[in-house]
Amino acid sequence: MTSSFLIKLDQATSFSLKGSGGLLIVGRSGSGKTNTTTYIMLKAMSQCDCGLYVVDAKRADMYGLHQFLKNGEKLVASTTNQIARLLRIINENMSARYEHFTNGKWGQDFSEYRFRPYLLVIDEVSAMLAEAGKNKKEIMGELRQIILRGRQAGIFTLISGQRIDATILDRDITLQLGTRIVMGQADSDTYRMAYPMINDIQALPLVPNKPGYGLIYSDGQEISNPTPFVSPDMTNIDVPEVITRLENNYDSKKYIDESSYWKF
Repeated sequence: MTSSFLIKLDQATSFSLKGSGGLLIVGRSGSGKTNTTTYIMLKAMSQCDCGLYVVDAKRADMYGLHQFLKNGEKLVASTTNQIARLLRIINENMSARYEHFTNGKWGQDFSEYRFRPYLLVIDEVSAMLAEAGKNKKEIMGELRQIILRGRQAGIFTLISGQRIDATILDRDITLQLGTRIVMGQADSDTYRMAYPMINDIQALPLVPNKPGYGLIYSDGQEISNPTPFVSPDMTNIDVPEVITRLENNYDSKKYIDESSYWKF
């Protein structure tokens, strides 16, 4: 089952979704950030059977997925109140799942228990926080818990943004996102945030400043240093059609029935 979580970015570069607490994708507009986010999201659904939660405060393409996901109006959030509610429910579901980690399987995770994995996609996190207002503290608290506790429970988080620093996400959060991707060429502060283990930013591999090119690092995996990759081109992929097909083909019998306590 572990091999199904290995997501290939190009012929030479792969990372394991299961081996990471989550993913961070940073890139300027036009760098291919949305393309890479979409590719990983679809691979997580098709290859890993991930259920999907989406936060899109900009109300752009990701928000439109509420029309194609089953229960999409509850799984896709855009307003501050919707986002706070969604993150709170994810935490409640995660706590309920932990209560069902039984039979003395010490140290095992969701996959050994046959629980379905989930992926929370937060598109343009700065837009989410800019609109949060008085709810920002609650949203950040819920998000921190999801990221810190999600790995063993099988609830992974993918956060994307044009620029992410300590004023947007606390360092303890970004460091928990074990797979970190920088698309295109970025400023030194972005590289230091994404790759704090690198003392000399100038020593990082230089990637072409073209859409789809980036650097990836993943904690505890074969990608022990930031490595160049080229993201697959998603231009001709009908994303809503693919998601509709995946939703229709999903076989719930492969996983433990959690309908008695799982909330939407």
